[in-house]
Order: sequence, then C-alpha cells, then structure tokens
Amino acid sequence: MKIETTRFGSQEVEQETILHFPNGLLSNSEAQDFKLFHKEHAETEMNPVVFWLQSVNNPEIAYTIFDPALANFYYEVSLPDEDYELLNSQSSDEIAMMVIIKGSDARSKVQKEGLTLINANITEPLFINLNSLKGLQRSIKDLDFDIFLNVPIVEIGK
Repeated sequence: MKIETTRFGSQEVEQETILHFPNGLLSNSEAQDFKLFHKEHAETEMNPVVFWLQSVNNPEIAYTIFDPALANFYYEVSLPDEDYELLNSQSSDEIAMMVIIKGSDARSKVQKEGLTLINANITEPLFINLNSLKGLQRSIKDLDFDIFLNVPIVEIGK
C-alpha cells in the first residue's frame, strides 16, 4: 500500500508492517495505524536511535520516538492484564517501551557539548509488541511504576 508523509514523501509499505494502536494515542484516539520509520545508516554505523511513528491515514500525523534507555533512563512498569491482552503479549519481554520526543529550544546549564537536549514525554510512554505489531500509550500515573537513572557512582545521603 502507498502512504503519503510530510517527512518522507510517498512511501510504499507492506500491510504486514503496519503497527496498530487499537485505542489510538492519548493525544489522538482516531489515529490507530502507523508505520515505523528510521534513518538508514551505513553497515558500519550504529543502530537507529530515533524512529518516526507515521500515521498511514494522515500525512500530518507523525511522532518522533526514542528508547529512553539510550539516555540511561529506565522504567519498570506493571501493565494490567488487559493491556497484555490488547498487545497480544504473554510477557513484558516482548514489549518495547518508547517515548515521544521533540527538540528543545531551551538552554540548560547541564547541557554538554556533543549532546542534544530534547524534551521527552516520559509520563505517557508507548508500549509496542513488535511481534504482534500492536501498541498502546498509557499515562504512568495510572500504573505501578519505578523509574531508574543510570548515573556515575555517588554517595547518597552524605
């Protein structure tokens, strides 16, 4: 099938590669079918870091998504059984968790040369089963969760 995008122009995609979000996204419940794109890298370069979640029905709807673990930001989230059922998943091992990101115009005292400052929607992650190609977005305030940061060794509380 052919889809139109504002970022990638016309693209031919296979139906079996379409991600389906049965409930849509929190910001747009009507957009349910998406194609995942990423920048192609030479074989010697790293794996994709940033992906684009492009609506197959509306070229104007696209989200930039990112694995927060690549920024040393880790979640442990307990999804309810109905979410595993919706994702056609038996365990969390089958599920990728991504966050929607956007560039930041903010200037930060902690910004380091060679790093990019981004805004990440960490409170409403995407859960995607790449085997069943089903996804959902949840607000973590409704879930049991822990967030971990991987930081250099520091003495806490002293």
